[in-house]
Amino acid sequence: VTGTAIVRDGYQAPTPVTVLGSDELMAQAPANIADAVNQLPAVNGGMTTQNNNQGFSAGNIGIVSMNLRNIGSNRTLVLLDGKRSVASSATGLVDVNTFPQELVSRVDVVTGGASAVYGSDALAGVVNFVLDKTYTGIKGELSGGITSYGDDPSWKLAVTAGTGFASDRGHFLISGEINHVDGIFGVPRAWAMTGRFFLKNPSYSATNGQ
Repeated sequence: VTGTAIVRDGYQAPTPVTVLGSDELMAQAPANIADAVNQLPAVNGGMTTQNNNQGFSAGNIGIVSMNLRNIGSNRTLVLLDGKRSVASSATGLVDVNTFPQELVSRVDVVTGGASAVYGSDALAGVVNFVLDKTYTGIKGELSGGITSYGDDPSWKLAVTAGTGFASDRGHFLISGEINHVDGIFGVPRAWAMTGRFFLKNPSYSATNGQ
């Protein structure tokens, strides 16, 4: 099933489409492309390497998923070049980590009316990762970062190459990357070390006014 209803120009699409182009992705330079997509207002509650540290039984550890409108990742259809991707967990979630990040030229997000075309797994919408399948040349990325508190260091190394052959009747592409994010254990911030907490009044009921 291909994504024929998804086009680049969101203003001419039959359904509302948000387009993250290569310029926006390069400007953000995320460690994972899902980090850039998750900043869109319509994308909320998806699994990331930062918030997903449980779920052993479902095989969800380390998975980065899309979750439109926080309806559920299993109701957000993830496409790669307009085609359904293979599930990465027992619950049917697609891991964005498995996509060639450096070859993604844009990300199209369909935020409404997609279930009529794609079925119930697109109830919340569709996220389509479009690849640059004609890239020619060699490019690489070496990046890293750390918080102002001196924790959560991260780094990324990526190399991509492409060339045409047989008078451009064929095209060869190769892309590889590795990235690492340490994460933050606990909440090592001053605002979380005050020792004050909110407790619910155990005597409260809906009628006693306490």
